[in-house]
Order: sequence, then structure tokens, then C-alpha cells
Amino acid sequence: MSQQFKDNFKRDSEEDMLDYDDSAFYYFSLALLTFTLVPFLYFLLRTFIKGNVDLAWDGVNCETKWFNNLLQTKKVEAKKSIWTKALLFRVFVALFLSYLWMINYQMVSSIEGLQSFDPYQILELDIMADEKQIRKQYRKMSLLKHPDKNPDNPLAVQEFIRLTKAYNVFHINNFFRF
Repeated sequence: MSQQFKDNFKRDSEEDMLDYDDSAFYYFSLALLTFTLVPFLYFLLRTFIKGNVDLAWDGVNCETKWFNNLLQTKKVEAKKSIWTKALLFRVFVALFLSYLWMINYQMVSSIEGLQSFDPYQILELDIMADEKQIRKQYRKMSLLKHPDKNPDNPLAVQEFIRLTKAYNVFHINNFFRF
């Protein structure tokens, strides 16, 4: 085996490990932001509509004229005193989280679909193939796709690595009984 071929199976630095697949991060962060932002916006909008005071528990059973007037007064005061520093901070946080959500949504929308890894399809095998057929097909295809046999093909190394990984799925999972 050539040295160039061996180098393709390992990574040289930690930096390569971090750049391998970022798509999962964007899906996770979008889900996390969604589960944070939806209830946050619900309570923020509820504050705009009803005001700062929760009036549901004040004298629930009391139906006197005095209490109804007090309740109406509290509703008016709650809507007047809505613009506090705390609410302005919550609005700023909601806008910031919404901006992050939009950025993540655009990133997730631009991610191409995940490539499937079907060892039977890669090795061009029937699902009912036995051990002998798998080995025979692997040897045949490895001779065809080996990078030393295809120096003109820049993707030959990646194709051969994919072929080897597909074969290793059967080998590592004790598919073969030695």
C-alpha cells in the first residue's frame, strides 16, 4: 500500500476532528432554541395582553361590586405599568434568541441531506448474500476501485475507503464466523 493511501485513513490534527460534521450541532441548537423560544414568547405575549399582574387568584369567589371595581382598576394599572426595565430586557432577549433561531434555521435549510450508508448497496450485493458472496464481491470491487489502479480518478481513495468500511460492517459485527 502506498503512503498516500494510508494517510487517508487517519487525521493529522485535532482541528480536522472538529470540522468533521457540524450538521448535528445546527439541528440540536435549532431544537434547543425552539424549545426555549416558544414558551418564552408565549409568556411575553401574555404579558403584553394581560399586563404584569396575574389577576386569576385574587378573590376568585368574591362577586361584590367593590371587588369587581378593584379588579377592573388592577387590570388598567397592570396594562399601564407594562413597560418596565424587566420587560424591556425580556423583549431584547426574545429578539436576540429569535435572531439566533433564524440563523440556525437558515443553516439547517442549507444543509444537504445526510448520505445513507447501506453496505449491501455499496458492495452491490443482495440482502440475502452469504459470507462467500460478500467476500467475493468485496475482492472484485476492491480490485476495480483501488486507488493504485485508478490514478486518474481523484475520488478513488474515498470510494475505496467507503468500500472497505462497508466490508468491515460485516466483519466487525461477527457476520463471518471463523
